[in-house]
Amino acid sequence: METIENASLIDAGAEEINSWALLELFGHSKVAGRLTSRKLGTEIMFQVDVPRGEKEFSHTELYSPKAVFAIKPTTEDWCRRWATYASSEMMRDILPYVPANRQLNGPPASERTGFEEEDPV
Repeated sequence: METIENASLIDAGAEEINSWALLELFGHSKVAGRLTSRKLGTEIMFQVDVPRGEKEFSHTELYSPKAVFAIKPTTEDWCRRWATYASSEMMRDILPYVPANRQLNGPPASERTGFEEEDPV
């Protein structure tokens, strides 16, 4: 377990953010990675570089500050472990189960792409 001296802290008085953090978004999703602020035109956005592996990044995501519910500063190690967990097989099926009687009619079997799931009942 890491001590507080090793944790990534965000200076409340700083104009720019450059820290490892977990962002909680209003859409009830979470993303962890290297958090920086970026100016795009007249808007300030949060840029999250999502880690993959021990030293790489898989992709970058940009968020409006208005979409962020919470920012939780943490360590690089924790963000990399979160990214591994979030990309695992367990987290891929994030949509809730919808009973067959509440589902919309999909395309006929001959037109399916193979990504649709069969009725589990």
